[in-house]
Amino acid sequence: MKTFLLALVAVVMTAGTAFAQQEPGKLKLGAGLAYGTEAGLDEDGGKGGLGIYVGGEYFFTEKISAAPSFTYFFKSKADFYGAEISGQASTLDIDGRYYFASTETVSFYGMAGLSVAFAKVEFDGEDSWGASDSASDNKAGVNVGAGLVYPLTETLDLNAQIKYNTPLEQLAIQIGIAFPIN
Repeated sequence: MKTFLLALVAVVMTAGTAFAQQEPGKLKLGAGLAYGTEAGLDEDGGKGGLGIYVGGEYFFTEKISAAPSFTYFFKSKADFYGAEISGQASTLDIDGRYYFASTETVSFYGMAGLSVAFAKVEFDGEDSWGASDSASDNKAGVNVGAGLVYPLTETLDLNAQIKYNTPLEQLAIQIGIAFPIN
């Protein structure tokens, strides 16, 4: 098994050096859909939530890029002992990507970066005083994940990635499109 894994790593690294990724100085913009495993609310606390993201990518070398993004998860609501609770989360990420393997049809990357998460929870209803309240917080942490880029046309790419976000303690899955602006 060790031999197989070592051979697989060697093949992937060789494939990554055989094909160029992008030109240094290239800039892309993108947007798409996001799913966070803990970005929504239910009666037990957290559940999955949908959102949208926008971001960019700047290539320092043909294999190394910076990819800042902002993800907004849609507000979700839950009924908790007769009171309505709603919550909304978002993240601001600055990730570094390393493209380690590429073919003529798809490129794979690993990523790691910094993240700041913002969350707001509102309580409306039936407590002992009939009051409403809200609270908000933010938290910094890191992202770790992987993704792929599949060119749809010469100027439009499909981008899919999965990453673990420590501030929200969730797995985030994103799929969208990206296009070069220079």
